[in-house]
Amino acid sequence: MSDFFSKLEAKRKRAALTESMTIRVTVEEDAAIKELANFYDLTRQDLIHDLIVEYVLPTWRKVETESLAQMAPPPPRDDDNLFHYVLNTNKANCSDDHDAMLSESIAAAFEDGYKEKIDRLRKGDVVFLYESGKGIVAYGWANGLTEERDHFGVPGKTRFQRLENFKILEKPVSAKDICQRLGRNIKFAQTLTYLNDGKKLLESMTG
Repeated sequence: MSDFFSKLEAKRKRAALTESMTIRVTVEEDAAIKELANFYDLTRQDLIHDLIVEYVLPTWRKVETESLAQMAPPPPRDDDNLFHYVLNTNKANCSDDHDAMLSESIAAAFEDGYKEKIDRLRKGDVVFLYESGKGIVAYGWANGLTEERDHFGVPGKTRFQRLENFKILEKPVSAKDICQRLGRNIKFAQTLTYLNDGKKLLESMTG
């Protein structure tokens, strides 16, 4: 019986870590999905999830990698010139990383090729935390002191700075809203995005 309860608990924990989503399909598409799922003895949810894992997520990884390769560094600046950045909270890869940034008021990046971006932050720089699928959910001012810690047991894979005067927004500012407020299109697949007009975005949030 204890094994039965253990399986139920494991199932409950898995369900707690998932998000539900709704898609609209035509009657014909729904029939085809049902037939395919029945053929392979799957539920429709399992079939669609497998398709996401097989095709959607690899495409996202490719977009993320290409964005990193194309990312231009911010321009040179004087000592008194503060910058504004949008930092992706890594939720698309690990929700624990996202939760840690919000609960600990930190700006962090993970793994080689990404974590080094945190070194660009100087004391007083504004960092907007961007949650994939929602938009900017919080912001604060970098303290200028880069720290390191383990990431899933691997030493030094998390590099971060603490954010002062940290504020979590009651309502996220979506990617569409950001573009409208700044009057230009921006792609947010990069880990760290420099905004030369970030002061305008900050003022739109603080009134």
